[in-house]
Amino acid sequence: MQYKPISLHYKQKHITMKKQMKQIALPLFLGGLIACSPKTAVNETDLLGNWTEILPTSSNFVQGMTLAKEGKASSIGMATLQYESWQLLPDGQLILNGKSIGNGQTISFSDTLAILSLQQDTLTLRKGADYQIKYVRQPESAPLVGTDKASTGYTWSDVLQKDIRIFETGQKVLSSTDSQATQAGFLVFATDSSKVEVFLPDTKVILDRRVRPDGIAVWNVEDDDTYQVQACADSWIVSRRGRLLYNTHGTDKKIETSFLTEEKTEIPVAFYPHEALAEVCLDGQYMLLSQYRTASGYGYKNTILDLRGKGKEATLTRSTDGKTFQLTEKD
Repeated sequence: MQYKPISLHYKQKHITMKKQMKQIALPLFLGGLIACSPKTAVNETDLLGNWTEILPTSSNFVQGMTLAKEGKASSIGMATLQYESWQLLPDGQLILNGKSIGNGQTISFSDTLAILSLQQDTLTLRKGADYQIKYVRQPESAPLVGTDKASTGYTWSDVLQKDIRIFETGQKVLSSTDSQATQAGFLVFATDSSKVEVFLPDTKVILDRRVRPDGIAVWNVEDDDTYQVQACADSWIVSRRGRLLYNTHGTDKKIETSFLTEEKTEIPVAFYPHEALAEVCLDGQYMLLSQYRTASGYGYKNTILDLRGKGKEATLTRSTDGKTFQLTEKD
């Protein structure tokens, strides 16, 4: 059996067809990538509309922003943070200008947010080095989230038995652990102060008023694993398992440090001057200690621990076993 050689004309035709297929396939492949990729080159028209922040499903409120034409802006569900104008910079950064209202004063602000992506109706922004915020665009003809009451910032209060705007009725508390946090908590007290409704970004709890043996009023439930609310100095605080989570002043003036024992064991301590508290972590357990007056230096204690110090030296005494730790502040 003889094989006929393939003609030069056939080879050239076959090569030409392969080139044509590659030329067709490459644009289709790239087009598919473009269609599936987030939009990074954003213009002002792309950003117009109502944008609500994607919050945990258990959140009891809605917040966001409206970006309108001619650089006008307004807030959604945030009476104490009022957006007034916005601007898109050539480098893809979004500038939000407005006023912060609270504690009897109004302060103008300007936030700079990097636009990470705009995919369909989801907008991802970055504030600072690490904090990301996601928004979803809401249809113009539909309520912003759920109901008209929600879209205007109203939510139901169980302790007051009526719809309220928590940012108007409640006592605002800020994160004690994250200086970049953009969501606050709110404390709503019953008319007779017998209960407090705690609205946090990811949960809501109702706590009962009790009076401790030392005469201090706290709001909690009979379970050490739950939240506790109390007044400390000039601040309201929300704590859990001995950790300070929220307070009136947030991280303002907070001092974080660590001490070393003689055995080189590290003991982290956070001081909160506004609240007159120290948060101590000993053997993996957090405890809040209240400040007390000393002749010199500083002193903080609760029923278990007593922290006394001056300069870089301190002494931590545990009442349960009488053990004393000699501490030196870590450089």
